[in-house]
Amino acid sequence: MTPESGPLPESGPFPEGRPLSEFTVELDVYSGPYEWLLALILKDEVEIFEVPLKELIDLYLSSRDTAATNALERDAEFASSASSLVLLKSRTLLPLFEPEPGEEDEPIEPEELAGRLALYLRVKRGAEVLRVRLEENSGHLTTGHELRPRPGWLKLDRRKLDLAARRLFSRLEEPTVSHLGEITVTVQELAALIRTSLGGSGPVSFEEITREMDRLHVAVAFAAALSLANEGAVSLSQSEPLGPLTLELLT
Repeated sequence: MTPESGPLPESGPFPEGRPLSEFTVELDVYSGPYEWLLALILKDEVEIFEVPLKELIDLYLSSRDTAATNALERDAEFASSASSLVLLKSRTLLPLFEPEPGEEDEPIEPEELAGRLALYLRVKRGAEVLRVRLEENSGHLTTGHELRPRPGWLKLDRRKLDLAARRLFSRLEEPTVSHLGEITVTVQELAALIRTSLGGSGPVSFEEITREMDRLHVAVAFAAALSLANEGAVSLSQSEPLGPLTLELLT
């Protein structure tokens, strides 16, 4: 039987570079790559009891290249797979026997053993694919460039949201004005006082007009001066920012 008798089960052709990829066998029942023989056994296209295991082992020993760099790895690969074949064949050929009481081993069915062998080959192929990828990316180094964060879902904290809503809809506490005392004058009264102070005397400073007033009357007088300036009755001028304020009657 040759490898052309059918495709490999599940995985297809083997990748290059495995320790036993170049090991071929010449048997009465099969001729070709050793790994293909394992695949055909798993597919039941080659009966395990027809495979001469001793001859198979002799073929491997005669083909060993002890000077090869991967000699130890090849030996380990072959020993692992060959031992599975020996166990599979022994389970298939030997009659069942009753174990002594207390010496029962966990029974392994041929199907389970074949499954283990298939799993072994899958793991080896996966490891080989990873090894090839690592070699292909060995020349690529990481950089310090950071990827921009992607927009994601907005995560709300219910506790913080409740607190913000309470602050937004709560009525602000009114500041206390008890220290200001009772207001006994109006803007209109101080506007009349300013007009009187400016009448026919030219520009007058705001400090001179409010010299005898307390802080509350000064504040109301300033509001009255702004009101007169807005009406165009007086002009306000300062030689510099925050400097003395000068008022002059216009009308």
